[in-house]
Amino acid sequence: MTAGRGLLLLLSLLVLCGAVQAVQAEATATGNPTTAGGWYELGNTYMNGGRYDGALHAYEMAIALAPDFAKAYFAKGQVLATIGSHSEAIDAYRSAIAADPALSQVIDSYLVTSEKIVFPDIPSGSLVTGSWASGWNYLVIDNRQGTTDLVVALVPVRSEGASTAVYVKKGYYHYLEGVVPQGLYTFYISYGRLWNAREKRFEENAGYLQWATPQYFPGTLGYGYTMTFIGPVYPPSWFVYNLNPIPENDFPSL
Repeated sequence: MTAGRGLLLLLSLLVLCGAVQAVQAEATATGNPTTAGGWYELGNTYMNGGRYDGALHAYEMAIALAPDFAKAYFAKGQVLATIGSHSEAIDAYRSAIAADPALSQVIDSYLVTSEKIVFPDIPSGSLVTGSWASGWNYLVIDNRQGTTDLVVALVPVRSEGASTAVYVKKGYYHYLEGVVPQGLYTFYISYGRLWNAREKRFEENAGYLQWATPQYFPGTLGYGYTMTFIGPVYPPSWFVYNLNPIPENDFPSL
C-alpha cells in the first residue's frame, strides 16, 4: 500500500468515526427523555444544531413536566425570536421572569428587543383617532412627571365613539389647540406600558379611568384645560376626585 493510499484510508476512517459519534450522540439525545431536565438538554442540542422545530418541541415538553422551569421558558423564547415569532417569544420571556424574577436581569434585553419589533414606537402626541377642529379652545396633556404612557380620549356626550384621542408618552407633554368642536365632552384616560398601535390598546399594566363630570368646550379664545399627570397614574389632587376606575369594556372604542 502506498503512503498516499494509506493517508486517504486514515482520513476516511476518521470521517467515518466522526459520523458514527454524531449518530450515537443523536441517538442518545433523542432517546425520549423522561425528565424536564432531559428535555431541556435535548432542546439545547437541537438549538445548537439549528434544528429549531425540534428545540421548540423539546422545551415545551420540559415545561409540560415542570411548569415553573424558568430556563426552559427563556430558551423557548430564544427559539421563537430566532424564527421570527416575536409575539410568542414575548410571552415565553414573561413566563420565564414570572417563574424566576432573578432572571429578569438576563432576559430583559431579549424581551425589549422583541417588544420593539412587535410594538413599534410611535411619537408622543400621535393622534389615535379623530381630528383636531379649528377653534380657540385648547387641551394640554402634561405627562412629564408620569410613570406610564397615556391615551386621553374626548367623547361627545350626545354621540357614540371617541371623537378625539391622543397618545402621550411618559416624560412628554402635548399641547392641542382647537381640540374639539364646541360641545359637552366626557374624558376617558387609559394608561399603561407597550402601546399596541395596531390594536389601539396597552399590552401591559393597563388601567382605565373616566372623568365623572363632562366638560364643556366653547369656541372661546384661551379657554381649555391643562391635565398634569404625576406618579403611576394619578393627576393632581384637584383632578383625582373626579376620576372613576372603569372596566376595559367601558372605555370607548378607538
